[in-house]
Amino acid sequence: MSVVVEIENTVNLKRARTLLGANSDGETLEMALEKVIEVYEPQTTKSESTELPDEYWEALFSQEPMLPAGSTSQAVIDDRNEARY
Repeated sequence: MSVVVEIENTVNLKRARTLLGANSDGETLEMALEKVIEVYEPQTTKSESTELPDEYWEALFSQEPMLPAGSTSQAVIDDRNEARY
């Protein structure tokens, strides 16, 4: 569906085109609309994220290492030895 829009302040359109790296005025408007929708989208759809909260990662990485010292390098050595035979 095409829509004809009259833009009185073409300076802003040119600035937006430059900032967005668009090739045409139409592409500029499409990209600008996508950005507006992204920013102002209702929180209910944004909260469906599957990302874990920061507290989870802080607790995970604040614990002592679970592997004994030197076990990772030993695993690499064992893997290389298995690949040779």
